[in-house]
Amino acid sequence: MAVTPRLEIKQSQSLLMTQRLRQAIGLLQLNNVELNSLIEQELERNPLLEREDEFLNNQLEDFAPTIDNAPASPEPAAEEEFLPDVDYNTDDDFGSDRETYETSDYDWSDYGKDKDSRSAEPDFDYCSQKLSAGKSLYRFIEEQTAVRFASPADRIIARRITENLDAAGYFRGNTGEIAASLKCPTTRVDKILQQMKGFEPAGLFAENLQECLTIQLKDLNRYDPAMAAVLDRLPLLAAGKLKELQQLCHISADDLASVIADIRSLNPKPAAAYDFDVTTYVVPDVFVRRLGSGDYRVELNNLTLPRLLINHAYYSRLLQQDKNAKRYLKENLSSANFLIRAMHSRATAILRVSEEIVRLQYDFFENGIDFLRPLSLKDIAESLEMHESTVSRVTAGKYMHTPRGLFELKFFFSGAAGSYLGKEDLSTQTIRHKIKKLIDLETPADILSDDKIVELLAREGIKIARRTVAKYREAMNIPTSAERKRSKRRAKQF
Repeated sequence: MAVTPRLEIKQSQSLLMTQRLRQAIGLLQLNNVELNSLIEQELERNPLLEREDEFLNNQLEDFAPTIDNAPASPEPAAEEEFLPDVDYNTDDDFGSDRETYETSDYDWSDYGKDKDSRSAEPDFDYCSQKLSAGKSLYRFIEEQTAVRFASPADRIIARRITENLDAAGYFRGNTGEIAASLKCPTTRVDKILQQMKGFEPAGLFAENLQECLTIQLKDLNRYDPAMAAVLDRLPLLAAGKLKELQQLCHISADDLASVIADIRSLNPKPAAAYDFDVTTYVVPDVFVRRLGSGDYRVELNNLTLPRLLINHAYYSRLLQQDKNAKRYLKENLSSANFLIRAMHSRATAILRVSEEIVRLQYDFFENGIDFLRPLSLKDIAESLEMHESTVSRVTAGKYMHTPRGLFELKFFFSGAAGSYLGKEDLSTQTIRHKIKKLIDLETPADILSDDKIVELLAREGIKIARRTVAKYREAMNIPTSAERKRSKRRAKQF
């Protein structure tokens, strides 16, 4: 058979990732702070975009009568209509460009970075600039929290405890109030606080100066009875009453001098070396309010985002003055229209996903942290007829302010476990909490093995394997039964 060239017409379907679609996806991932930065840069770049409040102020100034320009017979000024050419159809997936002209090629994922300042300095070293910046105390705590606590419920409690830190690194909150707001036992909050007192830098989360110094001395392995006696009488040490302190502590002058030298080497303000950025740590993207009927209302936080308009009158005036600017003006008009449509689509997606989370986690909002039900991205996606990747982008880096506190949207998602009744409506986080609760209640004479924990959970109808119990226990940094037994025996001796 001879091989000859020929022409063929073939019809096929394919998904085209256009520049506009990539930009819309990037916009969906931004939180309110990042989106506000993008808008500010677009307002500077695009002459056709205006803030709604600035436009209204300009309108008032233009039509405000003065002594010089007051008409003899006042007539209402004819207002020009500045209606943005915006299609608010939420079904628009931005899959194709509607204009026949080209658009500017820029990546919205780079917004939020100070490009102008970098380009103005040819010798700008971004890496050295990042390394020289001070480390945020709260980011450092967040990193340690993610490692120390595997359960999202424990991380929520840890986050609430962190909110009560002062600039020196001392815990100034009340564990009872935190427990009441989250509807969990006070003992659980106290235990998590004690675990957080082992965070770096040593002395963090202490409730007073004596405890702060004690934590640091234990970390250095310099805490002994003589040191404890001196720390119990810190006011005498501060007043310089060394002879009286020596007599009350029953130690020699040399020992007292050594103890004082060790104390002076400590840091009474463990958080002083870190940036204290509590006021700018998290800006909620969604607000949840409880109504008198028992339902919850979900609202977007639009206070941080300006409302945008397109100045069509300015567009027409520039087009008449300079015909050569037609291409430039059309590019900016297309970009402005797309930005407003994309912002509307983003707001609609965030609102729908947040409302569905609140609906499915209603028991959590009503009864507390122990009622967090299993939830996956797939559940939300199927309920809202969205793609899982869209739900993932909507919930990434976004925070929800609720009557129970401030939570990242990702905290509401956890896996499910089966039961002997054939149901899979039990959250794995709930099982971890039950395992932790059983271990907390054990006595030195009755230490629970992993097999025993499996048996106790089975009595509650929870189906779980021994290796799964071991995996959850290790994830929560809980030692084995043999190690716990030795630890409790040593604690009983002292």
